[in-house]
Amino acid sequence: MDRLDEDQARKDLVAVARLCYERDYICGTEGNFSIRLDDANLLTTPRGICKGSLNESDLVVTNLNGEVTSHKGNDGRRPSTELAMHLAVYRLRPEIRAVVHAHPTTAVAFTVAGKPLTKCILPESTLVLGEIPLAPYATPSTEEVPQSIEAGVKANNVVMLDHHGALCFADNIWNAFYLLETLEHHAKTFLIAELLGGAKPLHKESVEKLFAICSVYGMKVPANAAELLKGDKVAHGEKHDRS
Repeated sequence: MDRLDEDQARKDLVAVARLCYERDYICGTEGNFSIRLDDANLLTTPRGICKGSLNESDLVVTNLNGEVTSHKGNDGRRPSTELAMHLAVYRLRPEIRAVVHAHPTTAVAFTVAGKPLTKCILPESTLVLGEIPLAPYATPSTEEVPQSIEAGVKANNVVMLDHHGALCFADNIWNAFYLLETLEHHAKTFLIAELLGGAKPLHKESVEKLFAICSVYGMKVPANAAELLKGDKVAHGEKHDRS
């Protein structure tokens, strides 16, 4: 694995963390973010600092056991208490280079209400998010969390944590952030549609057609696409023109 430019990684991580704070995906000192610099080291956010005022020098470098390996400019800061969750992602998915953990209000509200978040209501979110796994509730900052997410991490790049938050991961920190952004946009649209009388999903045939042409958008069929075509996630039966 090639080593990333650490200075650029610090700039990107701080920019994403501040965006998450500005867009209300986190509040207070919530949230944690990381970038895998190389085979042995991570750049991650420290505990107890508001991500809206984060500086590049605040970030911490650790090894894949979560031990601080560089004290350059971090004034003795320690990594997030939830770093083990990130380490689990990197262990289970070696190709992943960045992890974003936030608490997007609408998406989290679905888990609090016990409502499934997966429904094929928008072409973009259907392709980008796929079937969204829900990890069982686990006490934050304990070993319960990395254990709870294992199945979901293997199945998708977006995992919801019951009554807790969202975990998004990708080949770089910006793509992980875009997943989070798409997730919350999907959840908001879903909620508003429900308030307007109920979210009506795309027909199964329409979703299958979307999968067939997704390469046009430079995208791939979701790895768990088969799950999207089951139950009430799509409309079944005769397809009717709604015009």
